[in-house]
Amino acid sequence: MVKAIVFSLALATPVLANFTPADSVKAAAHCQSGSFLSTTVFGKTTDKAREKAKTEIARNIISNIKSSTKMNNYSEEINGILRESSQFAEASEIESNLILFGFHEVETPKRQKNGEYELKVYICTKDAAKGFLERQRLIADSLELVSIIVLNTKQSKNKNEAWRKAQMLWVEFIRTLSLLEVLGVENPYPAEEIYSKAMEDYRNYCKSTKVFWQDAGNECSETIFAMLSKKIKMEKSKCSGGLKLSLSCNEKCAGSSLEIECSVIPSLAIESCGGEKYSMLKAKEPVTGSHDLNKSIAKENLIENLSKASFFNEWEREIMEWMPKCVE
Repeated sequence: MVKAIVFSLALATPVLANFTPADSVKAAAHCQSGSFLSTTVFGKTTDKAREKAKTEIARNIISNIKSSTKMNNYSEEINGILRESSQFAEASEIESNLILFGFHEVETPKRQKNGEYELKVYICTKDAAKGFLERQRLIADSLELVSIIVLNTKQSKNKNEAWRKAQMLWVEFIRTLSLLEVLGVENPYPAEEIYSKAMEDYRNYCKSTKVFWQDAGNECSETIFAMLSKKIKMEKSKCSGGLKLSLSCNEKCAGSSLEIECSVIPSLAIESCGGEKYSMLKAKEPVTGSHDLNKSIAKENLIENLSKASFFNEWEREIMEWMPKCVE
């Protein structure tokens, strides 16, 4: 669950930039008694005055949002871990989503004695929030789709990818929600319920998913299990729900007039307990061990070299891709 704490802003009240009481009444009525932002500018032409007015109001909105989000904190709980963050709304993020709609002129621009035009404009806060609302709609739609994938996917790798995407979208949803709250606009796109269901499903999945090692019954199998189990929690038992790791590592020894050499090319099948095949890993080159006369010593050297083989890092990464990313 994510909890957002947002401080209130002066945006909740009109900015009376040279506005008369009558001007404010007109703006408030048009905004249906909602808050608005206003400014009075001067320009050499009416077009330049209008551009200047838009720039002033945009700067006002960005400044207010930035000043609020600098104090803005949120708590993010993912898989039972609470993470604190602050100052997440950068200026570039705000500006890229600030598309101003609904500028209104109080009256026709008035030409002054110096030749410049005086222009009074305002924008309803709800209109200023439209760009953020559209963004929130898209995020909420994407979050719902990804969360449904999390709920309905059984394959670990796809479930992991969907869950990571859901987490990213949820944090983005909360960020945009905070910006809307700063503007005093209600978020009409609820997403917490489906995200909570996806999170609960993934947590249960993490708790119930284990990795089962199907032992090959030789020294090669013992060595590879010992190496992989340093980083991956596995158990040697019948697969009852989760991942099944089936190893093939048949040792071969051959002699010549010079030496006895033993070799093995390990391969590992990653499957579901139900037999669905996920991935097949195979060492890229044989692992060998040799001795001049003694086969047993040649096998001992093979096992020693096997424990130092370079394929373990690659195998670990691939196995981890098919495991749920649980936080204990």
